[in-house]
Amino acid sequence: MRSSTTRLGALALAAVLGLTACSFGSDDPAGDGGGVTTLRVANPTPVVSLNPFAANSADQPTLTVVQEVFETLVVRQDGKIAPKLAESWTNPDPLTWQFVLRSGVTFADGTPMTSADAKASLQALIDGKGPLAGLWATVDDIRTPDERTLTIHTKSQLGTVLSNLTLLWIAPAAKIGDSAFFDAPYGTGPFKVSSFTAGQSVNLVRNDKYRGDRPKLTGISYHYIPEVSGRVTALANNEIDVTWGLPPDQLTGLRDNKDLAVKSFPTYANYYIWFNSSRKPFTDARVRQAMWHAVDFAKISKSLFDQAGTPATGPLPEAVFGAAGQNPYAYDPARARQLLTEAGYPDGFSTTMMWSSGCCTNGNSFADAMISDWAKVGIVVKPQELERATWLDKLLKLDWDSTMTTGSTITGDADFTLARLYLSTAKRNGYANPELDRILLAARAELDQDKRATLYAQAGKIVWDEAVGIFPLDLNGNVVLRGTVEGFTPTPNDLPDFAGVSLR
Repeated sequence: MRSSTTRLGALALAAVLGLTACSFGSDDPAGDGGGVTTLRVANPTPVVSLNPFAANSADQPTLTVVQEVFETLVVRQDGKIAPKLAESWTNPDPLTWQFVLRSGVTFADGTPMTSADAKASLQALIDGKGPLAGLWATVDDIRTPDERTLTIHTKSQLGTVLSNLTLLWIAPAAKIGDSAFFDAPYGTGPFKVSSFTAGQSVNLVRNDKYRGDRPKLTGISYHYIPEVSGRVTALANNEIDVTWGLPPDQLTGLRDNKDLAVKSFPTYANYYIWFNSSRKPFTDARVRQAMWHAVDFAKISKSLFDQAGTPATGPLPEAVFGAAGQNPYAYDPARARQLLTEAGYPDGFSTTMMWSSGCCTNGNSFADAMISDWAKVGIVVKPQELERATWLDKLLKLDWDSTMTTGSTITGDADFTLARLYLSTAKRNGYANPELDRILLAARAELDQDKRATLYAQAGKIVWDEAVGIFPLDLNGNVVLRGTVEGFTPTPNDLPDFAGVSLR
């Protein structure tokens, strides 16, 4: 049992967050299921929606929570696609995918899960017109021949169906059109939502109708603590059990704390700096390449990103399907000056670089270091740190010179990043290359996965050699847990999953 002093600390933190004491507490530390065993989680970014079918369908805070509530037809395990709610699938022809759903699966309210629910969920994702809707642009028809069969017909071959389905959450067809349902949604997963305050907290309770192994936790309580110092203090005071996404300089001290465990692991995420290839001087690949050669990324990585990641070998992290190593860009200021001269900028030029506040690990320090190196070859870069909404608006309008951010290939499949962001029709970075388009569309259509991987390696080489962006770092994830937390296994999609966790 916690001391009264620690309990008061938890009460104070709960008061700041607008929570009740009971919603933040964790009792029955033995975790034998006889009492309340609630895992206390401090998430570093706010959960603003629990609707995974519309604007927040690719939002990591949303997905971190909904993965405990909803399930998908298939999952990615050890780099391979494995069954989940679908027990098998076939391709009767190149334009048809047919899935046989598991029998005896029920939602948390006891109603059976059928193919009608799967169809309604896919249609909701398409109709929601969110960031994942484009993955299904070639879908022509969705049919349900019987309660256990789902058939997806496409207008053209779509080799990404299985990887796309890892982000299709199955919700009850009768509820999916009711926006109020997502205030406290339930699915077929091990937990259901008991309360949700957008931007502040989410409380889950165990789904006792779950068909799988009964979770050892009776609940999971997520609370948004925006400041790193606040999360570190909450860990030290035993006010939370888990948090993640802490900067590298905080992890060293936490590793020395015998009451805590720090887990670091490779992810599907990377750091990148994009150039607006539709705006001079970045219309010239030599200028973009010069920007890369001018920065000493090895030195910067050692000082700012110790244990936060590894030097990137391509535009996709190595763990992503379709990633392939490319020839590295050496730190070579002389080569940078030569390229600038060849491009018609012997004296350099002035430009800007934008990023959103809090977007990236050590983002401001990273920007300062790059700007300092660019200045040495005559490139004057004005920094623009913007509120996220402003940054996103300018990004989508292509109203920028260059931008710094991080991204994740959350499906684990190259198509999610390369085709979604680098096709000419995406209009995300001003780069347009008919040959790249041809390769990416061929890869998306190819049903043979080995051939798809070869095509993505070719596409990655073009993006890398043309310096559409700078890709300095593949990011490691980190999760910090109290010693009482057992059974946590990291995943490369960097969506911490607590379904198998127990409290000792």
